[in-house]
Amino acid sequence: MFALVDCNSFYASCEQIFRPDLRGKPVVVLSNNDGFVVARSKEAKELGVPDLTLYFKVEPLLKKHKVAVFSSNYPLYGDMSSRVMTMLKDYSPHVEVYSIDEMFIQFTGMPPDLKPLGQSIKQRIWKEARLPVCVGLAKTKTLAKAANHAAKKFQP
Repeated sequence: MFALVDCNSFYASCEQIFRPDLRGKPVVVLSNNDGFVVARSKEAKELGVPDLTLYFKVEPLLKKHKVAVFSSNYPLYGDMSSRVMTMLKDYSPHVEVYSIDEMFIQFTGMPPDLKPLGQSIKQRIWKEARLPVCVGLAKTKTLAKAANHAAKKFQP
């Protein structure tokens, strides 16, 4: 069995860790040179802020809705990614980095119903790192990725 743990709106969520007053509010993160939008919180997505768009094209929309805008902080994102990885290694020694905000965990010898384990992972990462995640569980990595995608669509 595999789990894919994916941090939701990772860069924006990392910024909200140190600005908890922005939880539940629209946040965007810009590229290295502040030219493009590279990350959006759920609330910014709901406003219709497109991903990977030129900042100057959406700047009026962002100002109109008082969206918090951040320059990229890659040392912060790398540190938070490492923290999540460290937590996941407590669940299995078989953790594979898929991207800065996605990790596969391989479970062997586990019961077929891993839903409580997935919920435990989600709750622990929130409690200890203040990062929202979704966990997809399945028999293959491809299916775990699909399950994670479905979990994002149906989360409260």
